[in-house]
Parts: sequence; structure tokens; C-alpha cells
Amino acid sequence: MKLIGFYQEMDPNYAAAWGGSIPAPDSGKGKYPVVKLVSYLTSGHPLLDVTELTTDVINGAFRVPGGSSVLTDGEFVWRADLAKYVERYHIDLPEEFLHATHRHDFRVPPADYDTLLPLSVKVSSLLGFRAKS
Repeated sequence: MKLIGFYQEMDPNYAAAWGGSIPAPDSGKGKYPVVKLVSYLTSGHPLLDVTELTTDVINGAFRVPGGSSVLTDGEFVWRADLAKYVERYHIDLPEEFLHATHRHDFRVPPADYDTLLPLSVKVSSLLGFRAKS
């Protein structure tokens, strides 16, 4: 499982998940087809649904219902609001992830229950969610 799109500005309480500061606007410009990548990010398999409204941490230009919900393609895991940052700001993303999206022709590959359940449990634990005993 490889985390992308978890930046310290979004919520410093979950330090284990964050990958540093959010990239600067236009830092990824020209590295990917924006519309195709946004489609890929929004069509990920849901791992964790969170009912909150997130606000753009760069300049407050947008809000995303359920923005801190978590999606996956079976290999990479990202926040739902990452698509808005890609769409609006063309932020830089890891080369390994961009290569994977190209390899999959910008279509999230199918994933079964046996693939998604362990990812969901791991993400939930990493973000501090615990099952009640």
C-alpha cells in the first residue's frame, strides 16, 4: 500500500500518514493529462467514507464533501479531495503513481473484497480509527 495525497496541512493529527507539505500549484503541470487523472482519482475503490466537508488548504478556493474519505486502485491509496487539487492546481504527484495510471490507461483496475478489506483495515488503523471492543 502506497499513500499519496496525504499532506500535513490537511490534518497534522495523523503524522504517520502524511507525506510532507502539499506541493506548490503548477508543480505537476505538463506531467499528466489533468482530465484523465481526475477521472482516475474520482473512480477509485472506496476504502473509508468520512462525512465531513474539507476546505482547500492552498487558498480556500473549493470545498469537497467527504474530502478526507479514502480511495484506492489496489496499490495506491489517496484522499478523495486529491482530485480537486490535481484539477485546480496541477500539483506534483509521485512518478511511480503517474506511471501506474498510464499503465492502466487511466482506468482504475478491478479489485475484489480480498484485496480491499486488508487495505481498508490498514488505512483505518493508520488514521486512528479503531474497532470498538
